[in-house]
Amino acid sequence: MPDNIQIYVVISVLLLLLLIIFIIRKNKKSITKQIETTLAPYFQENVKNIILPDGIGGLVEIEQLVLLKQGIVIIETYPIAGNIFGADNIDQWTQIIEGRSFKFTNPLYRAQLLRQAIQVIAPDTPILNRIIFTAKDSTFPKGKPENVSTLTTLKDDVKVFEQLPTMTEKQRSKWQRILRIARKDGKAVLTGEENG
Repeated sequence: MPDNIQIYVVISVLLLLLLIIFIIRKNKKSITKQIETTLAPYFQENVKNIILPDGIGGLVEIEQLVLLKQGIVIIETYPIAGNIFGADNIDQWTQIIEGRSFKFTNPLYRAQLLRQAIQVIAPDTPILNRIIFTAKDSTFPKGKPENVSTLTTLKDDVKVFEQLPTMTEKQRSKWQRILRIARKDGKAVLTGEENG
């Protein structure tokens, strides 16, 4: 009888893990859909999870690049909940949740590194970045930096794109160059044949 109980326990744990994975994936798809819907009025093309040279001999991974009429936007998401305290030039930001405090590195530093890496590949092209805190209860009670959004502020925050000038055709052509250099799953994102 004990062997049967162990089998039932193992099966129950596996089913619970599968359920948790399903819920996490469904939530992530929902968040991704919400971000894409918000950016839809500006959106032309995008590419996700790519590797690019960092411009100083290394590589960087970029979660998502979006081509807009006004420029190229780097999107990085952070599933951090609770009250968040941070500013442009503060090294460590603070998350306060359930009465506990946690420190994390200022995500704008990484965004700047990614921006510089793309600027090396696409000089003179407007490169923007948007850090999005994706937990439904993410808030910035003391104010949030300009390039930071939460899911609830994203729609208003990206309206700034409307104020920017449209890229020139020469600037826009740099998108294809980025895609030729980028790698995804160890392969080229765009080959010469796909570019015409």
